[in-house]
Amino acid sequence: MSKFKHIFLAIAIAIVFVFFTGFGISTFYKTPQYEDFCGEREKFVEIRTKESCDNEGGKWNLNEVARPLAKIDDNQLLCTKTSEQDDAVSLNCQSQADIENQGYCDRDFYCREEFDGVRENYNRNVFIIATGIGIIALIVGFALKLASISSGIMGGGILTIIYGTIRYWSDLPDYGRFIILGITLAILIWLGYKKIKKE
Repeated sequence: MSKFKHIFLAIAIAIVFVFFTGFGISTFYKTPQYEDFCGEREKFVEIRTKESCDNEGGKWNLNEVARPLAKIDDNQLLCTKTSEQDDAVSLNCQSQADIENQGYCDRDFYCREEFDGVRENYNRNVFIIATGIGIIALIVGFALKLASISSGIMGGGILTIIYGTIRYWSDLPDYGRFIILGITLAILIWLGYKKIKKE
């Protein structure tokens, strides 16, 4: 077999291996779906009050409003300055209830928090599974005699570790990323050194 055929076979095995692993994980370990936590909701439902938002199970977010300049006791109005011209001050006066209802409702806030927590755990588990499979593939590939198959399985192992790391990368702290990259680099250097020395 020519050198080109060896390289082509190794690349093909590596690519198919990582796809096979990825689809295998998603088949037997289902990805959490957003709709399972927040359900199917009507997209254009206008919610104008904090009370309505609470009833919908959402979180009310107040708009930032200017600090009141004056409180008129008779009507319990809170007033803010809107403009000032020729020694005349324009005030915008509203009741406390009106100010509290100046905001928007995030209907999916709490269910999205729950979904994000479950998804983070899922990605962590996928990372652990993929890394384990990748390390096993590296060891098996190292032990095989036929160069093209050995290189392909080792390449697939490396890509599988990368796949698992990417799934969990955004949730990892900086020190976690540093440790994972350091361990992976050490394994690759060690395997590469042993493989070249063996050959």
